[in-house]
Amino acid sequence: MDRQVIKEKWMDESTDFLKNIFQEIEKICNDLNLNNHEDDIAVRSTVEVLSEWLRFLDGIMLLFIQGRVDVAQVLVRSLYEITLQLLYLIKDKETMNEKANFYVAFSELKKYSTNNNMIKNKKKIGADTLKGEIENQKILESLTSSENEELGFLYEYFLDKGLVDKDLKNDSWYSVYEQYCQDKANVMKDKKIKNISSSILCEKVGFYSEENGEKILVNTIVYNELSRQAHGVNARDSLKVIDGVQKFRNYNCLQNGLWQLSLIEKIKSRIIVDCHSIFDEKLGKISDETYIRLYEAKTALDLLRKDLKALYIF
Repeated sequence: MDRQVIKEKWMDESTDFLKNIFQEIEKICNDLNLNNHEDDIAVRSTVEVLSEWLRFLDGIMLLFIQGRVDVAQVLVRSLYEITLQLLYLIKDKETMNEKANFYVAFSELKKYSTNNNMIKNKKKIGADTLKGEIENQKILESLTSSENEELGFLYEYFLDKGLVDKDLKNDSWYSVYEQYCQDKANVMKDKKIKNISSSILCEKVGFYSEENGEKILVNTIVYNELSRQAHGVNARDSLKVIDGVQKFRNYNCLQNGLWQLSLIEKIKSRIIVDCHSIFDEKLGKISDETYIRLYEAKTALDLLRKDLKALYIF
């Protein structure tokens, strides 16, 4: 078969593979949203995170159909990091509502911080900050409203930690939540927020993969691949000098596509299992049809691996 035909076939089939994943997660997102009759904050927050997850996967699909899998690696990393936040949020039923309240409150505070930065620097950037000022007023009203005592309590905590007037671009809600839990347990409270790395977060949610009979933290796999493919030794292959002329690797090189598909498939399976486990009353048990689709996805991935080997020597 002609090499270009194989490439185009792989691009089509890998995109279909991602579309199937999109539809699986979209169904969970829609079912949770439609069955959230009591407006449960944990369900609502989960739907928000899943919607963001789907937005990134949609971008990845657009790059795969164009054969721009190298560029897609950046979005795959973001997709993975969103996944860790989701798994952390819904890790157990006992803390899920508290985490969801914290996620909502800190997200609002982060908007407040972003607007505040624009307001403080409006002369430098020459921006109209009226919209941000109005939004900030509404944010403070919502956080201090008596309608939600939990949000009001968290706002007082943020004030105590000096977070309300801080630039929060480098802070994450889960890092602040971990500090909040420690502060509740200890008499001596630490004013400093200790940021949690993706590696620690991956450990906390127990996201591992079986590789050649060995249990490996998924974070290690992700950042090893990124170090080699996007930033490290393999990335240097994208630029070579031949006979004094710079030669760049084709933008439609598909070589890095397989590890991304494999990771996204692992993520999808974990999300399905965790969501059905935590939200069993709304989603029910995992159906036999879903188990069959999970198995079929592994078979499809093996075929994609085989076809890619016909194009590249690993």
